[in-house]
Amino acid sequence: MDLTRIAQEVLDFVKAECVTLSQDLNELEQVFQEQLRRIGSRSIELHLEKAKLGYEGSSRACSCGRNQRFVGHRAKTVATLLGSIGIRRAYYHCATCGASSLPYDEAIGLGQGQTSVGLAKVATLLGVHEPFELASRMVFELTGQRLSESTVERLTHQVGSVAAGEESSQAARIERWDAPRPDVRPHRLYVAVDGVMVDHVDGWHEAKAVTCYWDAPSGRREARYAVRFESAEAFSSYVWSLACRCGLGEAEEVVLLGDGAAWIWERVGGLLKDATHVVDWYHAVEHLWACGREVYGEGHPETAKWVERMKGLLWDGDVRGLLKRLGRERDRTRSPTKRKAITGLMTYLKNQDDRLAYDRFRARELDIGSGRVEAACKHVVGMRLKRSGMRWSHDGSQATLSLRVAWLNGWWDDVWAKHPLAA
Repeated sequence: MDLTRIAQEVLDFVKAECVTLSQDLNELEQVFQEQLRRIGSRSIELHLEKAKLGYEGSSRACSCGRNQRFVGHRAKTVATLLGSIGIRRAYYHCATCGASSLPYDEAIGLGQGQTSVGLAKVATLLGVHEPFELASRMVFELTGQRLSESTVERLTHQVGSVAAGEESSQAARIERWDAPRPDVRPHRLYVAVDGVMVDHVDGWHEAKAVTCYWDAPSGRREARYAVRFESAEAFSSYVWSLACRCGLGEAEEVVLLGDGAAWIWERVGGLLKDATHVVDWYHAVEHLWACGREVYGEGHPETAKWVERMKGLLWDGDVRGLLKRLGRERDRTRSPTKRKAITGLMTYLKNQDDRLAYDRFRARELDIGSGRVEAACKHVVGMRLKRSGMRWSHDGSQATLSLRVAWLNGWWDDVWAKHPLAA
């Protein structure tokens, strides 16, 4: 085929449309992009006009056990990456149960909406990264097609609900001891857990987040995420499911990182019993500072000196020595407020037990900070759901997060393979 001849015909077509062509490359790019969209959309229509879309004969099986009869072809206008396209598809109806079907729409995953899969992919990809109003404007800037803010939101929530449902399905499998196959086989797998608050229409709710990360053979650090608005008990299944996909069963070493929240160690730690449990260093130091401010006062020079002395003991893993020192200080003070602060710190340290063995952790070159999951809370949740003035419905926030996670985890195509627009 002579590409030059075809290009010349396109050029002649554009000129015949009375389009003025300058020598400005930027203007020419926009002109031909628009005209090629017109040509492409019309070409698709001409091609599909010759096909009996979805026709399976005079009848097809119905879910009720009887048959659906062919009624005729129904027209539909679909917004695509190239513009609006008109198609006609076979329509079937069951006189017994009243059910109807459009086999072509089912086969290509079109669903009842009027947006093509290709355009919906662009819209939802932007929708999980930016506010829906901005995503709507970006769709037009990138494709030349107009989708309203509400359409982008609806598509994102619809597709995201399929992603969220798949997460729930995987978690349910775990509860039946049906673990997913691992995608990777890391030498050392980190499982870091944290939580972040999100503003819903009925108040603030905690999104629990888990980040599984490891060092790939290339030296690059890889990470996968899961974020759910679940109870601690239910969330542990999502943690387990993600960890299994990230090679929990194959890893030579597993490390669980978290702050001092009891639910992490009780629920997640209970599942990962053979893992090395590490309390985030920075979170532990925050407890030292909180106690120091109560004992010596906010901004007092002695506060920083006291914290540094306590940090030294903690850094060396000498929790027993730290507790003895705190006990002596508590016995010396007469202030009920100061005694309460010191007692609270001592209780915290006792509850963490071997999770504060920072000398041993450093000797094994383990991460002792949960910065990965804290960054995930900001990157996965905060950058999309916690912008100024945002308030979410429960279903909308979960759908958006689950779809955003699917993109970040590299599972985007898996979601679309389930024909989410037809769900």
